Amino acid sequence: MSDFRPQRNVRLPWGIGGSLAAAVFVTAVSGCGSDDQNDDRSDGGRPAASAPASATASRKAAPAPAHKAAPATLLTLTGSGTKTTGAFETGGDWTLSYTFDCAKAMGAVDGKGNFIVFDRDDRLVNEMDRTGKADTRQHSSGTRRLQIVSECDWTVKVTG
Repeated sequence: MSDFRPQRNVRLPWGIGGSLAAAVFVTAVSGCGSDDQNDDRSDGGRPAASAPASATASRKAAPAPAHKAAPATLLTLTGSGTKTTGAFETGGDWTLSYTFDCAKAMGAVDGKGNFIVFDRDDRLVNEMDRTGKADTRQHSSGTRRLQIVSECDWTVKVTG
């Protein structure tokens, strides 16, 4: 018996084309990023560090949210007893703010008086107490004419 072993073909996995591509890559990379020329730079020849544009943009502060303007005052009225306001216009959303104090009211029972506000036939407020203060939101536009019915001192303010 003979000691016969087949010969193996030893081949580089890249072959000549792969070796050539690797050599070109190494040459190209070694030449990048170095500038042997000495410019007249005030920083001793070091290039200035700069962040990519996307990094710079992300560091900028977001714009401040626009401040909402305070709602316009459409009506302010102070009085006592019954009163009908003049006509005024409201947008879609408006607020009726009111206070009442029945401490001096002659018709108050046990110091409690009634405070009612109508808008046409709609009753917006109907309270019975010594004093009160509240805001009521409304959601319809149009011409308004409020009627305040009370024996108490009161204030009303409409904003919107």
